[in-house]
Amino acid sequence: MSPRRDPYFGRFVFSVSVVGIIAIVLGLAGMWYYFQGGGARPAVTGEAGSLTAGAALNRLPPNKAMLYYTKDGKSLTGSIAEIGPPGTSPGDRAQIIIKHLIAGDERAFLKTPIPAGTKVNAVFVNDRMVIVDLSREYMNNLRGGVEAEMLAVFSVVNSLLYNIDNVDSVQIVIDNATVPTLNGNVDISLPLIANAALTQTN
Repeated sequence: MSPRRDPYFGRFVFSVSVVGIIAIVLGLAGMWYYFQGGGARPAVTGEAGSLTAGAALNRLPPNKAMLYYTKDGKSLTGSIAEIGPPGTSPGDRAQIIIKHLIAGDERAFLKTPIPAGTKVNAVFVNDRMVIVDLSREYMNNLRGGVEAEMLAVFSVVNSLLYNIDNVDSVQIVIDNATVPTLNGNVDISLPLIANAALTQTN
């Protein structure tokens, strides 16, 4: 005689299967929505109001750029700056951006995350990469822990990648030589991509 089957077991299995299918469908729909551009992105503010970080390049006039400084020493805040007339070459544009970052933006009460005394040795665009050669003060004068190092690096990387066409990465070198890190935390030995997670949402 075969054992009697529990009538509630079949209902339980059916319910679990239905819930699982619904969860998978909702998850796939959410992923589709996110990658179609509907996902939340951090906003940045400047004289033109609220802008999406990744869209800054497309919405600004060609003579302006969204540069990334800090207010709180923990995140990056965007501010719009003039960086030369339309038609400025990518290399010259990149050099102007770095010089603005080093100076900071006192009008908006924003501080530069770049260590004091840092000088620009060279900035140029090679294929689809911006190469930034900074003086040793960029590494030696860095004060603070992981957050300070992250801001010093990605202030440069984000400001360049969000404002120069047809580049995908930034290589930071010190006195014409690659170094592993500035202070033991952020690997800069290889080209870097933007880090939007550091951008403050206002």
